[in-house]
Amino acid sequence: MENFKSFGKKVVVPFFPGFTAITGPNGSGKSNIGDAIRFVLGPKSSKAIRAGKLTDLIFNGGKDKKKAANYCTVSLVFDNSDRRLPIDADTVTLTRTVKRAPLKDNPDNYYSYFYINGKAASLSDFTNLLTHARISGDGYNLVKQGDVTSLIETGPVERRRVIDEIAGISTFDRDIEKAEKEKEEVEVNIQRIGIVLDEINRRLTQLKKERDEAFRYKELQDKLYEAKAKIAHKKRIDVQQQLAELQNQVEGYEREKQKLEKTKKEKLQQYNEAQKRLEEIEQRIASSGGEEAKEVKEKINSLRTEIAKVEERILNTRNSLKELEKERFNQVSSLEQLEKEIEENKAKTQSIERELAEKESEAEVTEKELNELRDALSQSDGVSVEVSRELIKLREEYEETTTALHEIKLERERVVEKIDSLSTQIAELEETKGTYEFELKDIEWQISEASNERKESVRRRTRLEKELFEKKKEEAELSEQLKDVEQRVRVLQREYSQFKAEYDAKESVRKGYTTAVLRILEARDKGLLKGVHGTVAELAKVDSKYEVAMQVAGGQRLQAIIVDNDAVAAEAIEFLRKNNLGRATFLPLNKMILGKPRAKALLAVQDKKSPGFALDL
Repeated sequence: MENFKSFGKKVVVPFFPGFTAITGPNGSGKSNIGDAIRFVLGPKSSKAIRAGKLTDLIFNGGKDKKKAANYCTVSLVFDNSDRRLPIDADTVTLTRTVKRAPLKDNPDNYYSYFYINGKAASLSDFTNLLTHARISGDGYNLVKQGDVTSLIETGPVERRRVIDEIAGISTFDRDIEKAEKEKEEVEVNIQRIGIVLDEINRRLTQLKKERDEAFRYKELQDKLYEAKAKIAHKKRIDVQQQLAELQNQVEGYEREKQKLEKTKKEKLQQYNEAQKRLEEIEQRIASSGGEEAKEVKEKINSLRTEIAKVEERILNTRNSLKELEKERFNQVSSLEQLEKEIEENKAKTQSIERELAEKESEAEVTEKELNELRDALSQSDGVSVEVSRELIKLREEYEETTTALHEIKLERERVVEKIDSLSTQIAELEETKGTYEFELKDIEWQISEASNERKESVRRRTRLEKELFEKKKEEAELSEQLKDVEQRVRVLQREYSQFKAEYDAKESVRKGYTTAVLRILEARDKGLLKGVHGTVAELAKVDSKYEVAMQVAGGQRLQAIIVDNDAVAAEAIEFLRKNNLGRATFLPLNKMILGKPRAKALLAVQDKKSPGFALDL
């Protein structure tokens, strides 16, 4: 002890084998030693150790007004060589300390510490450890002053309660009742958890089905995307092939155009040469003189003017044709404006045709005038004949020029026909292009819808995964709770088994049976040993008012086991020897002899206060 009550310093009190008596005058602290022992054993109330509160146990300075301590410590040292305390040590030291820790709002505040062999523990650890050795701070291990008188004066019911408390049966009954309540709560919790788990399993099954449907939808969606991409790729290849064919046709038209341009240049060169010869003829006519020559020259000049106008119109027509060719090339290069440009080209072509018709009519008028001039020249003199010859040559050259012009017209018509054919093909391509554009728009719409559906599927999948995660989290929590409940059930079962074993042990102790007797009875109940009837105490039926007397009179002989014969006894003895269970007394029925009471017993039974022989009771 240290600073405990009246002990202001460290004091060691030994307890030797046998009896230890502590003597001293009143107020010397004899009772404080008992209070110190109870303090370590952990009573439920501080009144059991004669204190209002635990801080009253700390040394307060005593009568001499020494310096008061702020803590007290008491240690109990047990001899545990028989391992009655469930600790693998020959010596077990239980230490309890109370230390003041005043606070502003609670000046009486304190802390209590528990130690087992120097290691931190708790009050429940002390209680469990001491209960295993049938020691209790509130029990009757320590008999206080007045306890014996109180026990004698109490009634049978109260005395039975005291005996149960001493034997630990009341504590065991309370533990059993508590365990039963906890078991009922655990069963209810298990049933509720089972319902929750069933619901979770059903939900998980539904979620798994929805997940499989989502995966199937995603797989089909991917296949749809792949099929649409293949269709679009195939259509793209077809369009490219058609455009390549059109490009080849355009290149062919360009080559024909170049040939025509070459032919046109040759014809133009021939025309220029004829023009030069015509000018030479005109000069020769002018040099020949005469009024008629002047008139012819004037007519030739007027015809030349008309021819120049016709040539200018032909040049304009050619320029128009060049513009048409340019426009055709632009139409080929730009598919979006082909139709409009083709319509414009058609209108221009019609206008050109009208102009050509006008030019043809003008050429006919010019031809008539030339015929008239030719007639007039045929009536002139020899010079006029030569001029007429020159005019014939010019006429031939004019006819050749007209023929070339006609060929150019034919070429133009062929070009126009080719343009019309190309326009038709372009229109078909435009229609095909429109179809493809529509299909592409449809595919883009389907892709957009599929993307929206995919986004919705992703959101739904995310939501389902979140719900699944929450459910799995709940399942994990429930599993943890179930594990905790199962752990508690196992702990309770172990405690129940421990309490049951302790109860059986206490019951056997109460009946007075040894371990060997108990094992023989268990072997009999399990059918391992035949011919065993039981103990004398088990087979005898005694009135309850004679039980104590019978136990005192019978003693250990009440544990004797009655068997059929000595062979059964020998088998039972061999059973005890093999299992190293100790010794027991056996009474074979084939060897037992009826005994007779002795003289002293006969005299005692004749006493009026004697109820009779134990055999008769």
